[in-house]
Order: sequence, then C-alpha cells, then structure tokens
Amino acid sequence: MARVNISQTQFTSGELDPRLAARHDYDGYYKGAETLENVICLGQGGVKRRGGMKYIDTLTDTAVRFVTFEFNITQTYLLVFANAKMYVYKDGVKQTNLNSSGNDYIATPYNATQIGEIGVTQSADTLIVCHHSHAPRKIVRGGSHTTWTLSTITFPYYPTFDFNADYDSATFAIGANWNSVGSDVTVTCNTASKITSDHVGGIFEGNSGVIRIESVNTGARTLTGELLKEFTNNNTLDGTDVSLEEPVWSATHGYPQSVTFHESRLWMGNSTARPQTLWGSVIGDFFNFDRGVGGDDESLDITLDTDSVNAIHHIVSGRHLQVFTSGGEFYIPESPIKPSSVRISRQTKFGVLQKVKPINVDGATMFIQRNGKQVREFIFTYTEASYVSSEVNLLAPHITNSPVAMASQTGDVDNEGNYLYVVNGDGTLGVFITNRAEKVMAWTKYTTAGDILDVAVVEDVVYLYVKRTINSSTVYHVEALDNNHYTDASKQVTQSASATVPGLAHLNGQECRVRADSAIMANATPSSGSITLSRAATNIEVGLNYDVTIKTMPSAIGLQSGPVSTKKRRISRVSAQLHESSGLKINGKAVPNKSFGSSVLGQAPEAFTGIKTLPVLGYSKTAQVTVTQTDPLPLTLLGLTVELQVTG
Repeated sequence: MARVNISQTQFTSGELDPRLAARHDYDGYYKGAETLENVICLGQGGVKRRGGMKYIDTLTDTAVRFVTFEFNITQTYLLVFANAKMYVYKDGVKQTNLNSSGNDYIATPYNATQIGEIGVTQSADTLIVCHHSHAPRKIVRGGSHTTWTLSTITFPYYPTFDFNADYDSATFAIGANWNSVGSDVTVTCNTASKITSDHVGGIFEGNSGVIRIESVNTGARTLTGELLKEFTNNNTLDGTDVSLEEPVWSATHGYPQSVTFHESRLWMGNSTARPQTLWGSVIGDFFNFDRGVGGDDESLDITLDTDSVNAIHHIVSGRHLQVFTSGGEFYIPESPIKPSSVRISRQTKFGVLQKVKPINVDGATMFIQRNGKQVREFIFTYTEASYVSSEVNLLAPHITNSPVAMASQTGDVDNEGNYLYVVNGDGTLGVFITNRAEKVMAWTKYTTAGDILDVAVVEDVVYLYVKRTINSSTVYHVEALDNNHYTDASKQVTQSASATVPGLAHLNGQECRVRADSAIMANATPSSGSITLSRAATNIEVGLNYDVTIKTMPSAIGLQSGPVSTKKRRISRVSAQLHESSGLKINGKAVPNKSFGSSVLGQAPEAFTGIKTLPVLGYSKTAQVTVTQTDPLPLTLLGLTVELQVTG
C-alpha cells in the first residue's frame, strides 16, 4: 500500500467545471476546487467565508435597476430605479422627503421594463440617462443629499440625417443672402410635402452650401435658416443634388440608448431609426452636436457599415473608445478623434448581451457574450496590436447562467484583488477575482435564502437587491455585503446588556440564526420586531443562515506503477492551514477549536490560526476533501495537505 502526501497551497484557479475532473495533468488542477460556495478567493491564494448580507431596506418593487452616482470622492450614492420612480441611498440610508415633496422617491418616465434597458453615464454632478422611447434626460444632485433634479436635456443642435432622400422630381430655389455666411436664407421647393415640420433643426445642403433649418412653412413649401457655408451660386437646384436632413432624434425617429463620455465628448449611439450609428458631440460642449463644416472640434457621426447588422448596445471609454454591438466588438484607434480622420475597426465577432453593460476590470473590459453564457475580456495586446476577446470563464462556465447584471470592485481593506460580480438569472451570484500580475483568475459562487436580482458597487460597498420569502411572504430587500456580518438579511444591534433585541421587524415570523458577543445562540424567531435571548448580551447579530462548502478536485496523482485515478484510495489524514477560523468540518468531522480548562467555560470560541490535523476514515475512488461550515463563524482556509493511501 503506497502512501502519498498531496498539498494544495492555493485556490487561484477557483471553482472548476465538472468536465475537468479527469484533467489532473492541467497546471491549475490542484489550484482549483470542485465546489467553492459562499467563499471568496483571496489574492494571496486562500479562500475566505464571504461577508454576510447586511439588511438596508425593504421595497415593494419587483424589478429595479441599481445605478452608482458619485458626486465627489466622499459623497457617493446608490440610485435605485423602479417603475416610474427613483430612490436615493446615501451610505446605506434611503433619503426621504426628496425635493421637499414628502416622497422618498423622484418620479421618472421609465417603466418597469424600460429601467432594464436604459443607458447611463456620468460626468461631474450630472448623470445622463438614455432610452429609445424617451428624450435623453439628465439627473443632477443639488445642494444636499435630498435635492435632485431630473430634466429633459436641451440640445442646441442635434445630429441630422436625410430619412427621405427622395427629391428627384423636385427643384429648390435659393433665396437672397446665398453667399453671406451667418445670414438667414430661404429655400423654396416646387413640390408639396417635401418640406415638413420634422425638418426644423435639420440641415439643407447642396451646391456646396449648407443651411441650418430654423423654421418651415409647409403651405408655402419653404424653409428658412442660418447659412453655415455659402453656395457656389444661387442657381435652382435639382432634387438629385440636394440633401434635406432632419434631427435624427425625435419622437418620430426615436432616441439614442447607448451613452458615454470620452475625450471631452459626449458619445451617443443606437437610436431607434439609426441603430448602427454613433454620434460624438462638440469637444467640451457635451450637448452640442453641431457638425458645422467638419472642423476638428466639431461633432461627428459614424455608421457601422458592415456585412451584418450591428446595433450599438454599449459604448465604453477605455484605452480607446470601444463599441460593443449585437454582432461584434469595435474600437476607434485614433486619438484624438476628429471628423477629418476617423475610422472604426471591428476586432472580434462575438456580440454583446444588450441588458448587461460591459465594465472595466484590471485593465480589461469585461462583457457578456450575446448568448448569455461566456464572460469575455476585451483587451488590447501589443503582440498583435489589436484587441482580443478572451473567455474568462472557460474553466467555470457553469458559474454563469443567463446573467442579468454586473458590477466590479477594486479590492477593499479585507480582500485584495479586482472582483467582478455577475448576477445570474437563477438568483445566484458569480464572483470572479482577477490579478493579472499574480496570475490569479478564480470564480466562486454565492447563494442565499432567496434570489439575487441586481448588484452595484458604491465605493467599496457591494449592494444587492434580493427577493426573499420571509414568514411565507415574498419581500424585496436592499442589502449590502459586509465582512463583519455572518448572516444574510442581517441586523447588528449594539446595546446595554439586555436579553431583548429590537429592530428586527423585517424578519418577523422567520426563524433566524443569532450571534451574541461572538457566540452562537439558539435560533430565534422575531415577533413584533424583536427577540428574547436566553441571557443578556451587548453585541448581537440576527439574520438568515447560509452554508459554506469547499470541495477539492479528485485526488489523482501518478506513481511509478502508473496513475492512481482508477484505484481505490483512502485519505488517512488531512491537515488544514487556517487563519482566524472556527466552526468548520472536514469530510463531516468537526474540527475542534477549544481546549479543556475552567478558563474557557462560558466563553465564545476563539478563532484559530495555524494547522489542524484530523484522521479521516473510508475508501473511495475520488478521495476528495470537503470543508463545510454551517454556523455563522469566521473561516479562512489557506491550504490543505492530504495523506493518501493507495491500494493495488
């Protein structure tokens, strides 16, 4: 009988796809795990129990959209869009009496379906909101946390487009001042219905001349506007030589839905009538889309004329201006971008999921592929001098399942690394840590007693919208991941020593886990917003339990006689390297963390740091180690050493 020691010193490959069970030749095999549930991978290589979900608020809305708003580096907000309303949260507290209205919300034009489709971007104190069915809006924070203004954006000049382009049978007579730039010029058409009220704000162009249309008289078949560029002469123009453009955004033609800021321009894309077109504002004048005469600082529009339909779903400002469409990924290589020299280059052909906006993480732009399965990073490579779209969940595709939302976090005081949070359609949360310099790329999964519906990161706080069943009733909570909490939908109470714990109305009628002065107490069910403990306590946490599971990949090393993957194996001993941990089990066997003696009686168990070794009985063909934790206690697993006995 052979004895072999196997050490797993890190979990930097994260949870691996079950289809990798036979790939013990893969370098990341013993850096990953079969299951990593409700833990977070650390940049140092270990795994740690995830933070609990701290209760923030209860809403009645079945669908919401989380949006982060940063007024400055110290004043940040969570904006929660719901059906025709928007809530404001500051430091986890819902703001009330907004604009002295007596309401805890601001009315918006976006219904429950549209909030999942809006495009948003922010510059300074202004948030831009776009949707096909509504003129673009801006949201501005006023002089306090409770003062907010939502208004329709006034564009001095719109981008324009000739939607008719059929004037062959018409002629256009140019009036006086045809060569006096800045003057008003009137143009008369010989045919009715060619000039309509929709042309106001548009452009008339022909014979080198350009007029910005300010008014029309449909009865007289005339348009009048400012001359931007003089005509060669005032000869009557044939319709074949004329362009008569309308504002491209309107109730008739729809509005843009994609938006971002890049290189001092406001960029918008994907209007209802022009889904493949991208517009950039005048430099430094974000709401001005005057194309003028094509100067370097004037506005521009770019249409993706490709071999397939590429509706522009998202625009991202990164190393370059990146454009994500239904059929591929593009970028504009020029910097600065100018109307006189601009081109858009397609890089890959995967297509992006419309309802989840790509996000910058660790130097790459993460996006969900159109099929709703692959998570890809759009990143520039110097070796190829182009962008590639690599699949970052290739080793764990089962973690993502029809994603509906995504957010990122650049570490915090407890968890070093860059984290990506992906809300799945099944109510779970996929969590990805990436640290390119240290070659860390690991997925884990968060589950809870309910369904996670949305996520956003405000500063270092991860906010979640969670659908739960409390006392047989469906409720919707705003909650926040907190490393100091050990339960979900949880509330922590600090008080003078007392057995009565108030403030728990959101958990009425639901059996909960209880921590009191760091010790586990008997489960309790809040009634009338409170519980009564068996003894007085000062620091109490009450919430819903969640379990932790860490399961290694099957042990399958090679001996001189050949691989042991098909032989019967027995784990005789497991040593776990722990950091500030307690209350865990290894293959169902509790790991002791108390010593004998009178000094430990009546005291909460202390978290243990060091190595714990346990004997394990029984043969199997996989020889896996499963670390579990069912009590709300700290757990950080740094590594495992397994002593394996192999028969045959």
